[in-house]
Order: sequence, then C-alpha cells, then structure tokens
Amino acid sequence: QLQDKDKDRKPALKQLASLYSDTRRYDQALGCLRELMAIEPELEQKAACVLVMGATAEKKQDFEAAVRFYREALAMEPIRNDVWYFIHNNLGYSLNMLGHFAEGEKCCRAAIEINPSRPNGHKNLGISLAGQGHYPEAAWCFVTATDNNAGDARSFGLLKDLLQQHPELGFDFQKQRARCEQ
Repeated sequence: QLQDKDKDRKPALKQLASLYSDTRRYDQALGCLRELMAIEPELEQKAACVLVMGATAEKKQDFEAAVRFYREALAMEPIRNDVWYFIHNNLGYSLNMLGHFAEGEKCCRAAIEINPSRPNGHKNLGISLAGQGHYPEAAWCFVTATDNNAGDARSFGLLKDLLQQHPELGFDFQKQRARCEQ
C-alpha cells in the first residue's frame, strides 16, 4: 500500500505505526508517524498524530521527548475535546514522571476541565498533588478517579498506597476507601 502512488498512504502508515508500537519497535513507529504528519493536511489530524508520538515516547520511558511532543500538539490547539483532553492529561502525566508536579498539576486540571468524567485526569492530578505534599487533596482525586472507573484498579491502588504512607489520613478516608474497595 505504501508503494502504490495512487492509494492514500495515511491508513497504511497508521496501521504500521500501531504495529511497530505494539511490538516495541518505537523508533520505527515514530518514523511512520513523522511521515504521516508530513502528508497530513489537516491540523486536527496533525495534533492527533503528535499526541500518538508523545504516547509512543512514553512507552519508551522517554518522558522528556513525550513532553516535547505534547507541547507541540498543545501549540496546534486542536478543536476536538478528546484530543485536547489527552494532550493535557498525557502532558501532566509525563511532567509528573519527571518530578515537575506543579506544572503537571496545571495540565491535569485543564484536562479535568475539558472532561471531568474521565478517571485519568483525576488520577494524574492526585499524583501531582501527592508529589507536592498535598495528601488529603491527592486522596480525594484518587477516590474520584476510582468512582469514575472502578474497573481500573490503578487509582484505588494509589489511594491505598497513599493511606498506608500517611496513616493520619486513614480516619478521614475510611468510608471512601471502603466504598472504593467494593
């Protein structure tokens, strides 16, 4: 498909990038995504492509590169709320992984403002707040994230860890912990 000049190359590049990413060949995935960006005329699709580039850098544990990609996508100011949400959320997550919790907090709050029903924005905000020593606020974020998606055990795990590390919070959050555990 990529060699046929008469066919649209974009679907093949997307599939190939996904295949490379799924098989942990991240540099090849990034190469496909760069090629896709070069031929994609729509800014919205370019922003979505750069978002995937950031996620690919995250998979490589290269959070500095992920931050660069997400900031590039942010500068494109996409219109679709799902793209806008994930750019903010993923940028917040990557900043958290680099220990830039205050900056990560701002991005996570922006993601939550775009879509408060998604759990990852709350979970990542909790990580930002815990990293800044705001433990009760972080616990509330983990509770909210668990309430938004009880099927994803990561937020509840973070809540349990936080309460274990800070037993002074146990009394205030015993009802919420029990509810989340159910």
